[in-house]
Amino acid sequence: MTGRVGRRMGVVLVAILALAGAIDGPGAAEEAAEETTEDKPKWSNATDLSIVVTEGNSTTSTIGFKNTLRRDWERAWFELKLDGVRSDTADDRFVLIDPNVTWLPGELPPPAAGTTISPSREADVERYFVEGKYGREITKSVEWNTGASWETNLDAGLLNRYIAFAGLGNIWADKEDLEFNTSYGLSFTYREEETPDPEKDDRFAGLRLSSHFLLGIGKTTTYKNEFTSNFNIADPGDYYLDMTNSLRVALSTHLALKVSLQSLFASEPALEEVDLKAFVILEDPDGVPGNGDEFFRTVSSGGAKLALGNTDIRKQGLDTIFRTSLVIKF
Repeated sequence: MTGRVGRRMGVVLVAILALAGAIDGPGAAEEAAEETTEDKPKWSNATDLSIVVTEGNSTTSTIGFKNTLRRDWERAWFELKLDGVRSDTADDRFVLIDPNVTWLPGELPPPAAGTTISPSREADVERYFVEGKYGREITKSVEWNTGASWETNLDAGLLNRYIAFAGLGNIWADKEDLEFNTSYGLSFTYREEETPDPEKDDRFAGLRLSSHFLLGIGKTTTYKNEFTSNFNIADPGDYYLDMTNSLRVALSTHLALKVSLQSLFASEPALEEVDLKAFVILEDPDGVPGNGDEFFRTVSSGGAKLALGNTDIRKQGLDTIFRTSLVIKF
């Protein structure tokens, strides 16, 4: 899975950068003639890193990576976001009895030598997200923007979700300690889920609404809220929301500590195949066993536990990701 994810992420990155270059080509040449020394393109980059590794009695590792690369011109901007969370967990250790030990059915095995097995770590949580956006001012308070994104979230049953979008935005505030803008436009979504769902569209045109809010608190603290939504136009009950609230405290010019809470909500979550089980008791109306009138009756507890195959249920609609991370900014 990791190899396929890497290849898909690479393809999406190349496509986004190629699109940005194609869109920006004429604009950059046009602006080059207008630029002064102060107006030259400005690059900025912020990287969030969070790593937790345990060894010994428990074997786990969790890696969170988030990177935002941005380039600003006098009247345009390009932004590339990468976001990944992966958590690997190993099952509990166990002792495997050595070969050629024998015992009778119904009895416990005799004392025997064994080997302690420590299972290797396997992916428990895996989510990756890539998004590229380009925007250009129409006036000081209005801009147009376009972009594309790719996401996979295995725990949510989402193998791939590709979204291309374009629209208009309003710039309500653009200061060093206060930023607020909103965007609204159209999108096209293609998604693949682990379990096919006949009630949902794999491809659909959508309505996309998003906002960005930043507030400086004092000299070192910054609060940020980022919100994105995507609605299926043909089926308004099928929508997706993504909101992140974060608080960052600067330690120096290039380093900061950050806590964030990301909420991901799907109104129609993916399907999940689960075991179907029941607690039952055997009823015999006439009290004569074996005459064919016996039947099972389900009970809330007790009785016999039967495995009845599989059934499909929907996954939970809300996922939350809480992070504490070190931010490296340039």
